[in-house]
Amino acid sequence: MGRKKNKGSSTGYTSVPHKEAFQRMNYLFQAALAALCSTPSETGLSRFYVRTMKRISKRLVLRMDPSIKRVLCKSCDSLLVAGVTCTNRLKSARDKHIVVKCLTCGTLKRFLTDNDYVLWSEIPENVAVLGKAPIVPVTDKPESQQVSQQQTTS
Repeated sequence: MGRKKNKGSSTGYTSVPHKEAFQRMNYLFQAALAALCSTPSETGLSRFYVRTMKRISKRLVLRMDPSIKRVLCKSCDSLLVAGVTCTNRLKSARDKHIVVKCLTCGTLKRFLTDNDYVLWSEIPENVAVLGKAPIVPVTDKPESQQVSQQQTTS
């Protein structure tokens, strides 16, 4: 039998599951960026680090932040740095959007430039707080009675 895990510490911080994996993925991302900045013509090492980072996230079923996913090419795993490994173009054919083209494989990414657009993960009510359960209204009546009651009042 192993030790019991702490549910919280005296400082109020709770432990994050797979903390070591997130730290390793962060290190690999920084190493890929450093490798690409030191020798921009050689992208092999940078692509290896990104590929390893993606493997870790898939194996442990961890989500990467959207800001990190935006700078990675889906098909060739290269780091997208403007002017070095990709080109950025502003297009306004349908809606105003930015087209990012990977110079290694030619894959295109499109991002809307709408000022009112907010990522789903950046909306405060969509972010889960560690250690707190979601608030769900509790009633004594079964769902079928609740639905029929709502229809009669409308």
